[in-house]
Amino acid sequence: MSLRAASIRLVFLFLIPSMAMTQERNQTITDPKNGNEILIGYCDRKAMEKGENATWFSEYYDAYEPDRNIINELKQKQAGIEIFIILGTWCSDSREQVPRFFKILDKIRFDKKSVQIVAVDSHKEAGNIDLKIYDITKVPTFIIYRKGRKIGRIIEKPFMTLEKDLLMFFNEN
Repeated sequence: MSLRAASIRLVFLFLIPSMAMTQERNQTITDPKNGNEILIGYCDRKAMEKGENATWFSEYYDAYEPDRNIINELKQKQAGIEIFIILGTWCSDSREQVPRFFKILDKIRFDKKSVQIVAVDSHKEAGNIDLKIYDITKVPTFIIYRKGRKIGRIIEKPFMTLEKDLLMFFNEN
């Protein structure tokens, strides 16, 4: 394992969860680019299920029906998986893909404690959280880890479908 990979692993496993516990969650700001109120920094799913965010979250969540066969496979292969989500509540792709992603996680009964979420502004900045090591160019970005080792990344939109892409990653050792 390279030094960079080891550093990223340590940040995800130790630094991010501990920072998330010490910083206030679900903060909002006025986005400098578009003037809308957006989430910034560490957040949780609940923040997307209330207020102005609830409209788009419930619309895409309710409408999405993941492939049942793939869901059954994902249930069997989720051991040791951690997920880091970087999103923008101002971003149409985040508004579409993040609720769908959570629908899949709900269907496989994924452990909520194994998901970290950071919201960014339109400049891909998350307030005082340094995301440079993650090389975020588009949102949403879903980074999939197994036992601290990165096994995959979905950037903006899935290659096939979210559940098929996840299965491809979950099949990694």
